[in-house]
Amino acid sequence: MTYTNTQRQLDPDADDRPEHAYIILVEDDPNAYLIVEELLRHAGFKHFYHRGSGAKLIQLIEALPQIDLVLLDIGLPGEDGFAVLKRLRAHPQSARAHIAAVTANIMHQTRLRAKDAGFDSFISKPIQPDKICDQIRAMLSGQSFWW
Repeated sequence: MTYTNTQRQLDPDADDRPEHAYIILVEDDPNAYLIVEELLRHAGFKHFYHRGSGAKLIQLIEALPQIDLVLLDIGLPGEDGFAVLKRLRAHPQSARAHIAAVTANIMHQTRLRAKDAGFDSFISKPIQPDKICDQIRAMLSGQSFWW
């Protein structure tokens, strides 16, 4: 398994199973978060964190040993996902993490904007319970999604 996080790459004793990846969901809808959390826990993921906005995200990132994947709602109230992405890419702890835009806005223009902004993947809402864990494993292995 290949992680983008430099700490992961430099630690030869790190457990490279995707279930040991550090995943953050930035989502303001508590129902959406709870569904994804339950699916990931059931699939065996152990390090899954949530923030309802970008406000305290950097504090969380600095408290974790690594960041492998961020699922970032681009339609957050206040500071939108594009602004949060800039801060994530500027921070050394999350700069190389795989960051996926998550949104109900599936217009082609939105996908282009997300790609141009520096997102690694694009996942449309509603999140598909039968696919999200496989998508996460694929993103952790370096694959990108743009649907």
